[in-house]
Amino acid sequence: MQAIITFDVSDDSRRYRLTRVLLDYGQRVQESVFWVECDDDLDERIRKRIASVICVDEDNVWVVPVCLACGKKIDTYGVARKPELPEFYIA
Repeated sequence: MQAIITFDVSDDSRRYRLTRVLLDYGQRVQESVFWVECDDDLDERIRKRIASVICVDEDNVWVVPVCLACGKKIDTYGVARKPELPEFYIA
């Protein structure tokens, strides 16, 4: 699975912890936007870790799956670059 994960977290401590979680699985492409590639088992683990960090009454996290064909069609403009993901992440 490829996914774009984006968030709006009001608390600095939770935002930092969520950022650390997402860096374990993917690349930051903007301040609060990450690109991840993972299999189903890893996807479940990411979602559990996200849920353990955020406050569901205050925070907002979107996990947007991107199909392989759509991922190849993503265009970037300006200084943005498509992430070059390593073959694996150690999590």
